[in-house]
Amino acid sequence: MNVVKHNLTHSQPWLSAHSGVMISDTMKQIPMQRSSLLRSILRALYWQRSPQATQEHSQAYNSLKRVPRNFVRMSVICSIFAGLLYNLPSALANPLDRQVLSAVQLDAQNKANYTAILPTGRSATPVGTINGTPNFPTMVAAYGDDVAVLANGATPFQTITFYDGKTLQRIDRLAAFSKVAPAQAMAFATPGGSGIAINPQHAGAAGVVYVPEEDASLKTAQAKASLAAESNPKVISTSVLSHSDFFQGLAAGPDGTFYATGGNSDQVVALRNIQGKITVIHQYSLQWQAFPKDQYPYQYQGNHQKKYLFYPDSVVVGPENKHLYVTGMLANSLARINIATGKTEYVNVGAYPFAVTLADSGQRLVVSDWAGNGVAVLNPQSMQVLGEIPTGPAVGSSTVAAGVHPTAMVAVPRSPNVFVADANIDKVVEVDTKNLRRLQVIDDSPYPDAPPGSYPDGLAVADGRLYVANAGNNDVAVYDIHTGKRLGLIPTAWYPTSLSIANDALYISCAKGLGSGPNLQSQWIGNMMHGVIQKVALKDIPAHLAEWTETALHNDGFTLEQRNVRNKENVKTTAYLRKHIHYVVFILRENKTFDEDLGDYKPAGKWADPHFDLYNQKELPNLYNLAGHYALLANFMADGEVTAQGHQWTDGASDSDVVQRLWPEYYSNRGLLWNAGPGGTSSLKPKAAGAHNPYVIYQPLGDHTNPWISYPEKLYLFNDLLQHHVSFEDFGENVTRRRDGVIRAGLLQHMDVRYPYWNRMILDTDREKLAEQWLKSHPGAKFPHFIYIWLPDDHTAGLSPCYYTPDYYVANNDYATAKFIHYLSTTPQWKHMAIFLSEDDAQSGADHINGHRTLALVISPWVRKGMLNTQLDSQVNIVKTIEATLDLPPMSQWDANASVIGDIWTDHPDFAPTPAVLPIQVPVSFNAGKCSNRTLLRREAGATGHILTAKWLKAHTDPHGQHLAPVSTESAYTPTSLLKVSGPEQLKQEWIAGKGVKSYEHFMAYLHHYAQVHGTTIASYEANEGKLH
Repeated sequence: MNVVKHNLTHSQPWLSAHSGVMISDTMKQIPMQRSSLLRSILRALYWQRSPQATQEHSQAYNSLKRVPRNFVRMSVICSIFAGLLYNLPSALANPLDRQVLSAVQLDAQNKANYTAILPTGRSATPVGTINGTPNFPTMVAAYGDDVAVLANGATPFQTITFYDGKTLQRIDRLAAFSKVAPAQAMAFATPGGSGIAINPQHAGAAGVVYVPEEDASLKTAQAKASLAAESNPKVISTSVLSHSDFFQGLAAGPDGTFYATGGNSDQVVALRNIQGKITVIHQYSLQWQAFPKDQYPYQYQGNHQKKYLFYPDSVVVGPENKHLYVTGMLANSLARINIATGKTEYVNVGAYPFAVTLADSGQRLVVSDWAGNGVAVLNPQSMQVLGEIPTGPAVGSSTVAAGVHPTAMVAVPRSPNVFVADANIDKVVEVDTKNLRRLQVIDDSPYPDAPPGSYPDGLAVADGRLYVANAGNNDVAVYDIHTGKRLGLIPTAWYPTSLSIANDALYISCAKGLGSGPNLQSQWIGNMMHGVIQKVALKDIPAHLAEWTETALHNDGFTLEQRNVRNKENVKTTAYLRKHIHYVVFILRENKTFDEDLGDYKPAGKWADPHFDLYNQKELPNLYNLAGHYALLANFMADGEVTAQGHQWTDGASDSDVVQRLWPEYYSNRGLLWNAGPGGTSSLKPKAAGAHNPYVIYQPLGDHTNPWISYPEKLYLFNDLLQHHVSFEDFGENVTRRRDGVIRAGLLQHMDVRYPYWNRMILDTDREKLAEQWLKSHPGAKFPHFIYIWLPDDHTAGLSPCYYTPDYYVANNDYATAKFIHYLSTTPQWKHMAIFLSEDDAQSGADHINGHRTLALVISPWVRKGMLNTQLDSQVNIVKTIEATLDLPPMSQWDANASVIGDIWTDHPDFAPTPAVLPIQVPVSFNAGKCSNRTLLRREAGATGHILTAKWLKAHTDPHGQHLAPVSTESAYTPTSLLKVSGPEQLKQEWIAGKGVKSYEHFMAYLHHYAQVHGTTIASYEANEGKLH
């Protein structure tokens, strides 16, 4: 069988003429004594499409293999450039273009240089004029010629940047900092070996290095160098506000004062542009308010061991500029602040209030409830709730379905009518706030009967037109305000989040900008997604709308022709799978790039770089063995950046607007807990006994966060399996809960409640035993047709004292994975089985092709043996293939428009079991450090597959290992918490533990040298996840 896979065809901006100029300029800067090999590779890059390029590259790459290892810097540079030769979504795109350092008018000649290729293979091609913003902008507001953009990603600073509304050039910036911000650049050393540098004039940048030597001056010097390399060369004047935070809300008053909501700092900041300088004129404090115990989320969702937070989200300026109205996300409240006196009143308005707006010339207030099913309408004078208008189905404590997520709103001028975006169901609802009724529902789907995924989350109205920012589709839909008919689409950068109309133009903030390319400001994942502010002249829209609509649909693979071609090919592959594959197994592991695990896998050739190899055949003998026997997907991408997204992508083929908007706050330690995670939960009392119970995923919530708000509309695979009567068993993955936190009995009966969730003291070998035992007790017809198993120990515990070493965790995980697979291959079901093995994200290591690239294997009698698949695939393609095999419907627009993995199968199956499981080659070993008695007892309990309880303690009291040499624990992270440290920190700790300090120093020198030559930073190749404070 020869199945051909269809992929979307895109222009390739990294091979543009502009990129060629960049390469040529780079060649001129290479010292002559080092340039021979590198120049040949660069020439191959430049002349890639010519026949001679292939021969020249082959010679260069073969020469590369002969470079001595101690010539590490040069060899690494060459290996990276060799990887860039192959039409990959890599860092070859000009980093200055991805940053967008100044305003650019896009046209046919330069648009290829400002095109983002997403992990799913979609494109984002903004139009009009664009400029860069700090990472993850979520709100744009305008007054006169001032256009302000609020950015609040997972960074040390959150920012408000002012732009000239006519030219879109930057004017000034205000940065919020959670602690006392320095007046100037500073660097310092930590006891744990890190050097840290920050510069308030580069508010998005943070230089972080790890230097094991105790010489503080060396640490600080290297941190300064890192900061300089990561900072934006286009310095913009920046003021820093200490003890502050910015969240999602930004609004302008009639006197030119802007008001920004402070999230974790529980304040609203008033500021003005005074002669080109942002000046803070006042800060209004807010307080948490109690809400009824029968109102979602039924208890406060912040840390119960800290001060309770109002968590101001959205703000609007009231009539006559007398009051501010502010939503409090964690207090289910609306606050009214007297601008002159600061006097504040509060009223309950429903679950997770999101946006607030004025309607009917200020006669009514409207609040959208993110975790509700509509909007609350209030009298702004009395603060009395006049009533509620549902925009979606009714919800209650026993609701099983996901919420509709009412978010952005816009009032129709001189009218009581308001448009409300139901982000989770792709609907925009017009409501009459005077008569408290719904008027019309606009279907915001990109084509008829499309599943959810547009994620409308920004609205604007002008001249009889409604503009809708579709975060999921990277466009703005244009509708006739009276008929609701869609007139067309305007292409945007990645993930548009808000809209504003002023100066006869539409302004669009785009959270992920031009993609996850090089980062000149900081290493953290939030900073890898530099934002974009986009301006489209209203007068230009009618003439270009038809062309732009076709472009937007084509970017997403939504044209009728694209869908027909893809569906035709999927039908053929699906027929094959349903004939031969009746049992599907999905094994999910944690946080690895392709090169981190398989960099030394020689059969991968140019798709692997041994210099990025952190683990190899010593720790991963079975992974290497399985890759050689079955199908290895070498160009495979994680669709999200961090765990909060990764598990939703693998479980539900998308991540909801809630997860996208809230993970930066959680990962930057800004007052939110893990209720925006992948259907998961965490303790509301994280320092209390039993806070990290690995069996809570099977139990009532108790003192744990309520995750219902985070679910995407179609929920997860498990819900589809249950609904379509496909037998399944879930080992360790979260399932959805009702709105009150209760797990449905129908789902719970498909979960092995003995199987431990997140707990680093219980090893994967013990998890595998439990899963294998369960399956052995369910033979024949009782054997499930779908198995999902989470084996998380390759996440490791870094250098945390008394935990297993990273090498041992990875080796144990490798052995457990292979043992489970081998067992499956000895069952009668093996003859009709396919096993998919992958990681939830790519955040902990480095990769020479793409920071999103991770590994995936397909193991089955029906796959072509030893195949190296280099088609661009992502996690969505695995979900799509599972759905196709088991006859399940798509859950989102992503899996609905994904290709079934189709070019790896064969008509000549090999029913032999998988190769014999290779033994663990790494001895049992523990990180050095001072061990508390409790830690030792937890480790002892975990070694027997248990958690520390009074019952276990009574029978087991041997605290072995208590005499390990003490080391500083300042920089070690706590693996028993769901909080995870940054990817670079995780990479650093694992690398040093496994290969030593010198090897780590060589590796980092390699990265820094390449970054310098290429004009970018190591963050281009380090995926990471940032706990910053």
